[in-house]
Amino acid sequence: MAIKTPGQYVESLNDGRITYANGEKIGDIINNNNSALKAGLRFSAFEYEICANPEFRDLMIIEDEKGEPYHFVLRPPTSSEDLLRRRSIVQRLARMCCGMPGGAHWVGIDALHAVTAVSRQMDTQLGTSYGKYVEAFREECKKKDLGLCGGMTDVKGDRSRRPSGQKAHKDFYIRIVDESKSGITVRGALAHITFAPYTNEVIVLPCRAMKEEDKEYAVAFAAPLNSKGITSILPRPELAEEGNYFDYPLTARQYTADAMIIFDDVFIPKERVFMKGEWRFAGPAAYMFGNFHRLSGDGRKIVDLENMIGSALLIAEYNGLTKYGHIQDKLSELIYYAETSEALGRAAALDCVTDPETGFLYPNPMISNLAKYTFANNWHWAMKTAQDIAGGLVVTMPSSKDYHNPELKPVFDKYLQAKEGVETEDRIRILNLIRDMSLPVEAVGTIHGEGSLMAQRLSFLATVDRKRYESAAKRTAGIKDDSPHPAYNGLPELSEIDHILEKIQ
Repeated sequence: MAIKTPGQYVESLNDGRITYANGEKIGDIINNNNSALKAGLRFSAFEYEICANPEFRDLMIIEDEKGEPYHFVLRPPTSSEDLLRRRSIVQRLARMCCGMPGGAHWVGIDALHAVTAVSRQMDTQLGTSYGKYVEAFREECKKKDLGLCGGMTDVKGDRSRRPSGQKAHKDFYIRIVDESKSGITVRGALAHITFAPYTNEVIVLPCRAMKEEDKEYAVAFAAPLNSKGITSILPRPELAEEGNYFDYPLTARQYTADAMIIFDDVFIPKERVFMKGEWRFAGPAAYMFGNFHRLSGDGRKIVDLENMIGSALLIAEYNGLTKYGHIQDKLSELIYYAETSEALGRAAALDCVTDPETGFLYPNPMISNLAKYTFANNWHWAMKTAQDIAGGLVVTMPSSKDYHNPELKPVFDKYLQAKEGVETEDRIRILNLIRDMSLPVEAVGTIHGEGSLMAQRLSFLATVDRKRYESAAKRTAGIKDDSPHPAYNGLPELSEIDHILEKIQ
């Protein structure tokens, strides 16, 4: 057991997998002409470089009982401190990489924790043996230092119909098409699978609650991404010019390669199967994944908010606008937005929940959803505010080639200077950052990453402590409450409180 070097990790991905990008089949995931793919590959391997750095190794790496090192995030959390450490790892990597952590131990870890929790529930309630398969897979991940991606977003087809009720065909959701003593065969397609080309394995789990007629779709498993029958198709990149960090400070560095993955009758050995038709546990698996992924998602998204709010503060300063009341008001609202999102993210870890049946610990579902909803629902407003402060040069700024042209640079330095003492180049760089953050990859990704806004609203209703609210209203309205919420149980009668208040002069 050992932690891979960046080179060893990259080489482990050259495994004969089938990948398509821009209409071309990528025969070699390492040596190819796709600049976006190569940028993302370097980006993912960066985590392994950091693990070798003594300054960060103690944060990211721990040892098992035999003294063998492995990535801390592979261990199931047992305390709020573990959840905060997970969040800290995501944030530290995201701050190093301008807003996105490396992909080897990100979404897939959240999927691993989800199948851990649900396998224990199934074993306890149904007498299954999925837990031992999950733990054996975890040990394999630790031993081989595998990179994982999470696959729980089926392509869905007609969303007004259930998985089993689709009309065009039956494969809009991953499903079991055959079963034997040695394993299962699955078919279907996933979408938006972040970092898929840069990881070794995908953990697939249901994306929604199921009914009995959907049981062939209630499936969870792990599969190598070079398995026979798996094809990954990469999205169109935002990257316009490789290595041009002046014009594209974010997109020239990052390509998360949120792939579509096709499963064309892929065989999954039984020891890699973590759910097989237990339809009542499909919804809990999806929700548990959301609990963990929203914690890691808000951890990295705070760095995006830091970039955005920092850009707004700087461009207001550079443009000489900080003394104006309406600008101060906008900046204050942006700060409120970012700091509230951060506080909610930390609270989800601090106020964690323990499953009384299995003892498994996970982030507070209500607060995790509040954190994600807060940063996602306000993103477009915040981006609009930053753009408003910045001005039209966000979209009309000439390129770096123009700026660095010896004939034109003096012209830019003269006419694009704003506040005295501010370098023109610094102003241009901030404007370019605001432009890069305005692209669809950030805007749409913020809304739908870690679950859509509707998913959060549904979770609010599903996880709300309804009794506490009802007990409060009944007490104040004078309605008899035979079984009040613990927060309202044992309080003096309201008439007694009124009597005490009346005696106070």
